[in-house]
Amino acid sequence: MMSTKLNENQLIAIHLIASGVKASQISKQLGIREETLSRWRRDNKFIEAVNDATERVLTEIVDTHKNLLITSQKIIADALNDEGLDLLKKANLAIRFLSLIKGKEDIEKKSSDNLNQYIDARDLGIRI
Repeated sequence: MMSTKLNENQLIAIHLIASGVKASQISKQLGIREETLSRWRRDNKFIEAVNDATERVLTEIVDTHKNLLITSQKIIADALNDEGLDLLKKANLAIRFLSLIKGKEDIEKKSSDNLNQYIDARDLGIRI
């Protein structure tokens, strides 16, 4: 039985699992057998730590997407408001932007939905 504290290799493995790294790569990087990693993955404390780390990674991805969207929209707005930019270039930029967002879900909603699906699956004990 594993101790109540997670060792350094387990903490590294948790981060790598949450980041989507394959078990074979994790075991190779840590110099452990895949069976050891498999045993760790059955431990409740390890599972809880992986779930928490995965949720943090997904939340960071959602936040990054939001920030990129905000920055992109600001750059587009600045370009469209730039009096020195040719009207044809502005029109082209506006058309390309509109064609990209046409029929697309709001990125925040889509990212949040993905995070919520992960949390729901985790709460039901389903591995994703």
